[in-house]
Amino acid sequence: MSVRIGQLIAFFFRSLFWSLNLLLSLFTLLGYWLLYSLPTEHWSAGMVMISIPVVWVLNLVCVIFWLITRPWRSWLSAIVLILGVVLFGQRTFAWNTTAGTPPAGIAVKVFSYNVLSFGLENYWERRYSSPKARRIINYVLRYDAPIKCFQEFHVAAGVPDYDVVRRFREAGYRYSVFLHPEAATSNDGAVGAAIFSIYPIIHSDREVFNTNNGLVWANIKVGNDTIRIINVHLQSMGIRVGNVLVQDKLTGVKHETRGVLSALRYGFIERREQIQRVERHIRESQYPVIVTGDHNDTPYSVVYERMRRILPNSFEEAGHGFGFTYNRLPGFIRIDHQFHDPDLPVLNFETINYVRYSDHYPIAGTYLVK
Repeated sequence: MSVRIGQLIAFFFRSLFWSLNLLLSLFTLLGYWLLYSLPTEHWSAGMVMISIPVVWVLNLVCVIFWLITRPWRSWLSAIVLILGVVLFGQRTFAWNTTAGTPPAGIAVKVFSYNVLSFGLENYWERRYSSPKARRIINYVLRYDAPIKCFQEFHVAAGVPDYDVVRRFREAGYRYSVFLHPEAATSNDGAVGAAIFSIYPIIHSDREVFNTNNGLVWANIKVGNDTIRIINVHLQSMGIRVGNVLVQDKLTGVKHETRGVLSALRYGFIERREQIQRVERHIRESQYPVIVTGDHNDTPYSVVYERMRRILPNSFEEAGHGFGFTYNRLPGFIRIDHQFHDPDLPVLNFETINYVRYSDHYPIAGTYLVK
């Protein structure tokens, strides 16, 4: 009798798990359709799309479970996963080989880094010479790239170590453009997005989205040609997983979770509008364009898909591995991107994930100006 009861319980839970597996597969296919077709750009669709990596993991769990218990049922999630690899594998994991000898032209490296204000938003960091701030500032000054783009750029001109704009100019980056140029010589200057270039900038402009976010662009003369660099910093994702995990009471977890979901919703709405303004600057350019920066959105988003339909993604064409760029929980996301004009082929793309000074990793793409 007890054996039969045990069999009934096992049957019940297998049936329940199979029903959940069916719902999971349908939800995953819904995410595929929304991302591949973009039938709507509503924030709720964004919530479904951004969950695609999570539901992949859940589908993998289903495959393993059914292989152990009922192997024939593993086909459902297996097919869903294979379809995901076919549709979105390249934007998830890049396996590009090292390029051979490039054609004739000038190889130009574009470096991009959200520097988290160098830590200088802290009063004591500005007032006294901080080893942490000095290390990240020295790193970005010494990195070998003729064009450098930053987000959350900060200066404290009253302290020689932190008079970063002056130090860049002394290092040979004579040309620059800032989202908030009035802050570039301040003792506490939140410059925001910034571009520095060894090559001449013949024209530039900026567009502020809000206090912290916006874009700057520069038409840069490289040899006999001109290219446009657009450096963007879009609305934050609002993901603060660490705040949820440190809560020791259920009410605190609920409050922080609601805060994360509300911030995600607001971020989806804001970035959808902001990326349309980025697209306008791409369309209006008479020169080939490279877009770089902190997009604050994953490869499974409206922002990424819209950009991808206009310009190829540099990581997908020349990157390696997963290319995660966020140096905080949850960690396994890529939210800093570069997109390039086909007339500026990418030779190499790197996520510099051993540099941990900020909450983002630097990225760098090398492009051929023919």
